[in-house]
Amino acid sequence: MTHGIFITGTDTAVGKTLVTAALAVSLQKRGLDIGVMKPVETGVVQGRPSDAVRLARAAQVSDALDLVRPYAFRLPVAPFDAARAERRTIKLSTIVRAYRQLHARHELLLVEGAGGVHVPITPMMDVLDLIEKLKTPVVVVGRAGLGGVNHTMLTLNALRARAIPILALVLNRTVPARSAVARRQERSTVELLRECAGVPVIGPLPYRAGLDVGFERAIEAMAANSEIRKLTKLLLASARGTR
Repeated sequence: MTHGIFITGTDTAVGKTLVTAALAVSLQKRGLDIGVMKPVETGVVQGRPSDAVRLARAAQVSDALDLVRPYAFRLPVAPFDAARAERRTIKLSTIVRAYRQLHARHELLLVEGAGGVHVPITPMMDVLDLIEKLKTPVVVVGRAGLGGVNHTMLTLNALRARAIPILALVLNRTVPARSAVARRQERSTVELLRECAGVPVIGPLPYRAGLDVGFERAIEAMAANSEIRKLTKLLLASARGTR
């Protein structure tokens, strides 16, 4: 089994890294050799743990960081603008070459995107184009709360327009639902997406606070979550079916 899966989001800060890292841990516990990749990362600050480093630690890989993350930029904006600010150019060929090297080394490669599917990577290419080029099926991570329905359906429809296979939708609690109204909004979002998404819906995942200082503990706990275990089984079935 050698297969890649792309984890994209309906927006930024919806929990893509959390889900990708938890999946890496969960799949490893099932005996698989898991690789990880973050093709482009912005907002990278020296001395602070980056998403790519966190993914590599979660997957316990020894792959070089420039393979796991071919492009890193300081400015926390869309990749195209972050690259332009540093007078650099993101080359699709560089990403594809790194992907193929990692793909050949591991049984299953998890690729985390940047932001949502229409975030620009170059003047002519966005994340959706990258997914299409890598020819990977997709897991979409979205918000469980208010606004989640519209963002999620836009993302799913954009993927379907390119005939990109969608394995699952993962709904994540990005903020705690402390009030009765917030809990009702969350319940409505989840129920509507179960009706309308047309793909398996996982979650909602529990809200995790303090991820900046307790990421590794949070990942271990999330990997043991019943919804992540459900997603793990679904992805394994899909990967084995495409051998």
